[in-house]
Amino acid sequence: MIIKPPSSQQLSEYYRGYLKYLPEEDMLQTLRIATDEMESMLEKIPANKETFRYAPGKWMLKEVIGHLCDTERILTYRALCFARNDKTSFPGFDENEYVANSNFKNRTMQSIGIEYLIVREASLALFNSLDETDFDRIGMANQTNTSARHMLYFCIVHQRHHFNIIRERYYK
Repeated sequence: MIIKPPSSQQLSEYYRGYLKYLPEEDMLQTLRIATDEMESMLEKIPANKETFRYAPGKWMLKEVIGHLCDTERILTYRALCFARNDKTSFPGFDENEYVANSNFKNRTMQSIGIEYLIVREASLALFNSLDETDFDRIGMANQTNTSARHMLYFCIVHQRHHFNIIRERYYK
C-alpha cells in the first residue's frame, strides 16, 4: 500500500512549511529510508560532537536525537488515537520543557540511538498496520484538525528538518 503525503491544502500553515522535506509520494517507504539515514548518521557521530551546542542555550546533539524520540512517540500515539476514531483533543507540547526535563545529556549517544531505532520500529509497525480509512480519520491536536496521515508526514519531515540543522550547525 502506498500512503501519499497530505496535500498542501490539508496542512496547517505550520506543517506546510515542512513540505520541502518530502518530495516522495510513498510515505511508508520514505519512513523506512529515513530510518536507514538515521542509523547511518548515528554510526558516524564522533564522541566530541555528542555534547556539542552550536550556540549558547541550544541543545546538545544528544538532546536533538532524544527530542526526535520524544516527538515521534507523541506523534504515533496521536496517529493511533485518530486511526481508532478517538475524539480526544490533544494539547500541543513544549519541546524545550521535554528536553529540559529529560536525562538525554547524561546518557550515551549509543543508548539514545538504540532508543530511537526501537521507537522508529514501533512507528513503522503502527503505520504499516493502518489502512487508508485509518489514515484519513480526523482528530484534533494542538487545536487543529489532523489525521494519522499528517502524523506520518510529520515523523518524516521533522527528522529531515533536524538532519539539516545537524549538518549545517553541528558539523560546520
